[in-house]
Amino acid sequence: MTVQPISQIHPEALFLEPREHFDKALVGAVASPDDHWPRVESMNVAAYDTYCCIDAIQEWLGCSSEEAAEWFDYNTSGAWLGEGTPTFITAEDDEY
Repeated sequence: MTVQPISQIHPEALFLEPREHFDKALVGAVASPDDHWPRVESMNVAAYDTYCCIDAIQEWLGCSSEEAAEWFDYNTSGAWLGEGTPTFITAEDDEY
């Protein structure tokens, strides 16, 4: 998976809200995410760093890291909102 500059994110792609917490986890755009969602090849979606998202949730909700990870799994990475749904990468994924 190759991460493109943030400027390459498709205009209809979705961003995580509240942006004041999640924008710091935004690392770029991905045209062919390696996730389990059905995708259109040509749409560059927002790519977020998984661990930064968990940190953002912990800060936003004032919860433990375990609670933030659970929130992320269920409410963030586990939520399909259409073709513009963001994807998530970790340090183990391809370079970004």
